[in-house]
Amino acid sequence: MRGGSAWDVLGLVGLVNERNGRAILHGVRHTLLERQAAAVGLPLRLIALDWTASASEHDAAMRRGFVELRAGGAECVAFGNLCSSRARERRVLVATDAGLEPLFPLWGLNTHEHCAALLDAGVSAWVCSVDVGSIPADLAGRRFDGNFVAALPGSADPCGENDEFHTFVEWAPGWNHRVRVEPARKIEVYDFAFAELEPSGGVDSSISEVVAGEATWVSGTDPFRRFKRLARVLRYVDDHLADDLRVDAIAKVAAMSPWGFSRFFRQHAGVTFVRWLARHRIEHACRLLRETNFAVARVGESVGYDNERTFRRAFHEHVGCNPSQYRKASMQVDSGAAEPDSGAPGRSGRRS
Repeated sequence: MRGGSAWDVLGLVGLVNERNGRAILHGVRHTLLERQAAAVGLPLRLIALDWTASASEHDAAMRRGFVELRAGGAECVAFGNLCSSRARERRVLVATDAGLEPLFPLWGLNTHEHCAALLDAGVSAWVCSVDVGSIPADLAGRRFDGNFVAALPGSADPCGENDEFHTFVEWAPGWNHRVRVEPARKIEVYDFAFAELEPSGGVDSSISEVVAGEATWVSGTDPFRRFKRLARVLRYVDDHLADDLRVDAIAKVAAMSPWGFSRFFRQHAGVTFVRWLARHRIEHACRLLRETNFAVARVGESVGYDNERTFRRAFHEHVGCNPSQYRKASMQVDSGAAEPDSGAPGRSGRRS
């Protein structure tokens, strides 16, 4: 799609577990998704979902994310489905409800032929998760290549269209560079086997979250309710959101050393405190934009940004649009006046 002159691709969208930022069903850290987006040369918008919620709650969260994309100028959203009619129907409903036109550029392709085309093109990918009810657990952590496809049971789709397996692509034609990863260990939880992927050559601690205790990131348990230390931290942060909240000060609230607190927080929240705080501030900013008439600068100050420009940049990085666009979109949704997508299919300059 990106190579076609009729399309102006604005960015990429990913679905992640709201508890820890890992890709839904894949188990891949969001930092690796960000590396992929950088390799493609497009901004990434992550939509957080509660993986334990019902299908309708998932759809509602996706719809809210798509409304924000619409507010940011998108007219269409493209999905990679090949032949799953049930998944397509759900995506069509969610996208159209949000005012976006759903596109399925790969729909109807023969999955065996498409798989062969991917391999012939030199696409490099790792199998990051498998449904052990469909294929053997030991296939997790394998390269997605001819040998992997040959090892699949006859009932499995070679592209994983029925969620038999999921992959992480480290290079494809047109990418600016390769995102080198390697499987570090395997984890089996419920009916899935996950291969933990790390940047090749070791973990880059400056961008990767350390996650100890894999049951935490798949359990759906809210760590801020489960652990009293984190509950105290959350209450303190909410009471002092406009203040300069440094790790050493927050560690005192938790009655821990800064190093110990940082490790404890990463272990149970699945993300660094600094990254969590940035997201928490923007979530509060979204609520203020929806529920008050405060000027954007005042909203930013209320959540800890004393510089409006810095606040606008941080808001755009997390939400995918600026604060004013978000407020306008929220008002339209509340009033039932969200703008429909009136563009004709295929016209030049469509934004996706």
